[in-house]
Amino acid sequence: MKIAILGAGVAGLSAARELRRHGVGVKLFDKSRGVGGRMSTRYAGEWEFDHGAQFFTVQDAEFQAEINEAISAGAVAPWPAKALYLKTGSLSADTGRDRYVGTPRMNSLPKYWAEGLDIDLGRRVSALTKAETWTLSFEDGSSETGFDGVISTLPPAQAEMILPSRFAKRAAITSADMHVCFCLMIGLDTPINPGWDTLRVKDLPIDWIAINNAKPGRSQDVGTIVVHSEAAWSDANVDTDRARVQDIMLKSASALLGMPLAEAPHIALHRWLYASSKSSPDVPCLKGEGLVVAGDWCLGGRVQGAWLSGRAAARSFV
Repeated sequence: MKIAILGAGVAGLSAARELRRHGVGVKLFDKSRGVGGRMSTRYAGEWEFDHGAQFFTVQDAEFQAEINEAISAGAVAPWPAKALYLKTGSLSADTGRDRYVGTPRMNSLPKYWAEGLDIDLGRRVSALTKAETWTLSFEDGSSETGFDGVISTLPPAQAEMILPSRFAKRAAITSADMHVCFCLMIGLDTPINPGWDTLRVKDLPIDWIAINNAKPGRSQDVGTIVVHSEAAWSDANVDTDRARVQDIMLKSASALLGMPLAEAPHIALHRWLYASSKSSPDVPCLKGEGLVVAGDWCLGGRVQGAWLSGRAAARSFV
C-alpha cells in the first residue's frame, strides 16, 4: 500500500510518521519550499522570526510522548515565558498550560519529524482523480499515479478546490472557515527586553506581541519582535494595501512598547490567509472512500490539533 499526503505541515508529517510506523509506504507533496506549514521561521540576514505558530501546548498523552522525544533530540524546549495580558488598561498574568517551542527555531520540530520521509517540495496539487488507483495532477502539468489512498491536510478552501465532487464530506469542508492573520516582523540591532516575553492585548488591530529573541536557543546578538494582528480586524482588512496594514500595526506595537519601531533596521509583513479556525467540524478527520481530509482546522486549530488530526487520518488506512 502507498498513500499520498498533501501538505507537509504538522498534520501531514504526523500522518506520514504514523503510516511509516505501520509499514505503509507514503509520499508527501507540498507547494512550499520547506516543511512545517505555519510552524515556520522567516530568515532575513542576521534576523530570524517564528512568524507562524508562536508556541504550542500539550494535553494529549501520546502527543506529550512525541514532544518528550523531540526534547531529547534537541528539537524542542519548554518556554517559561513571562507572559502578560493587557485588557481595559490593566496588566495581568497571561496564564495557561506550559508552553513549548522548537529549538533553535520553530521549524526545527517539523524538520526533525520530516527526517527520513519522502517529501516533494515546490509541488502544488491541482486535481485528484481515481481510476484503479489515485492520480495527483500538479500545476506544472506533471502528474503522479499509483496511490492506494490520499490524505489531504490542506486548508479547507484549498482542499475544496481539488477534491472530487463526489467526496462524501464536502459539505463539512465547505462550511469550515479560517481567519486571516498578518504577521509583522521587526528586527533590531540589539536584543530587547521590555520586562515581558509575550503581551496579549484586546480591542486593538493587533492582539499579540512576542519578543522572539527571548525564546530558548535564539540569537542574543540582535533583537527580534513578532506582532500578530487581531482576527476580526485581519478578516476585514485582507485586501487592504499592505503598506497601510503595516503602518497601523507598527503604530499599535510602538505605542505598547514605547519605542519608534518604524525606525527599525528591518521591517517585514507576511499575510497568512489561513491562520486559525473560524468554524470547525470538530472531528479528527473527514473520511471518504480512499480519501481522508485532515488538518488543524478539523479540531479547532493549534499544533496539537494538527498532530491529532494527522494521526487519525493515518489510522484510517491501517
